[in-house]
Amino acid sequence: MSDTTLVSFCIPTYQRARYLDSLLGSLCLELADFPYPCEVFISDNASADDTAEVVARYQADLPIRYVRQAENRGGRANYQFLQAQARGRYLVYIADDDAVMGTRVAEVIALMEAQPEVGIVYAPWKLLDLVQDLDLGQFYRQDRDVRIEAGQQRDLLDTLLRYGIFPDINICRRELVQAALPRIHQQAYYAYVQAAEYVDRSAVLFLKEPYYVSITNYFADHQREQGGNEEAETAWDRYRAGLEYILGRARSQLSESERAEFLLRIEQMIARRIAVAVRLRLGADRDAVETYYLAYRLKALGAESLLPMDLDTLRGFAALQFWLTDPELGRGVQQRLCLGDFSEDLRDYIRQRSEQPVQFLADTRDLPPLGEQSLVLSRLPLSEAERQHLGGACVIQESELLRKFAA
Repeated sequence: MSDTTLVSFCIPTYQRARYLDSLLGSLCLELADFPYPCEVFISDNASADDTAEVVARYQADLPIRYVRQAENRGGRANYQFLQAQARGRYLVYIADDDAVMGTRVAEVIALMEAQPEVGIVYAPWKLLDLVQDLDLGQFYRQDRDVRIEAGQQRDLLDTLLRYGIFPDINICRRELVQAALPRIHQQAYYAYVQAAEYVDRSAVLFLKEPYYVSITNYFADHQREQGGNEEAETAWDRYRAGLEYILGRARSQLSESERAEFLLRIEQMIARRIAVAVRLRLGADRDAVETYYLAYRLKALGAESLLPMDLDTLRGFAALQFWLTDPELGRGVQQRLCLGDFSEDLRDYIRQRSEQPVQFLADTRDLPPLGEQSLVLSRLPLSEAERQHLGGACVIQESELLRKFAA
């Protein structure tokens, strides 16, 4: 590979030979008429699968530079290695399970060549279900391209909030990366922090049209965890921290009223992200108690209407989850009894999550005698005589349990 390389397609990979095979096959098509000298720079994080063999099959068809790390450096270090060692003037990141549109990448490179003061270009990404060959649209949308001049942290923050932009996908000049030394830290969302670092040194361009393709469903016989979904379930406070970091850098450019307005806009965006996190958690059947506490934050923000399920229903699921999984309530329990009217769907929900056999009774007429190894959840008021009939069983009134989880 010569020093004339203009574009580096940077691909970190680990243990995903099957996905990488699909990506490299796609690049053979997308880069067939690519007008700029380029390298396909792959850093293998010491994979134990057949990643090396997959790469070897494409060496004749793609300008591949392949490095296999001696040991697993971790995802962040592997990505930073690619940024530091790439040879191109422009760096294009590609996840090993995604894709790019070669023609659009070339258009972005031409645009950056024509505007040397622009150090980095961001764009939304397409969502594609390969199994169903279904275009799922874009992750976010803009009505126009937006250019932020160097140093304009206020304009950067305004643009991110106006369009709900997550500045993950970009094409960046290598010299800007070398100057800014971008890293990924825990306390604030890396993409917001890095955008602030980049705009401090150069103009930044946000394009409305994508060049990147995020593949949501790759193979009919295998589903992988979506990294973006995992982060969306947990990263709302890091999102807030990243936006507040930009606000802090923009502080000298703002009046006090403008600062207060930005804080409100940040709060509104975080409320939307929490609502997304709740929806994803419900879809993935996460712990209902944790989901309830997350959802309840929207009440404090005055944004309950964003919830995909009403708070009272979430509260009911949280109470059931607590009854089913709390280690102290469940200590020594060998059987469970649900007393009162439980719908069939709710009965299935409880049976699927209970580690012990569960009995359901609609009323108290046929109460069985129970011992100390039984736990009762009652939707019915119980007389003292009925409690005594249950023997040493621990009885939890649902109405009392629900007091733990506020409406």
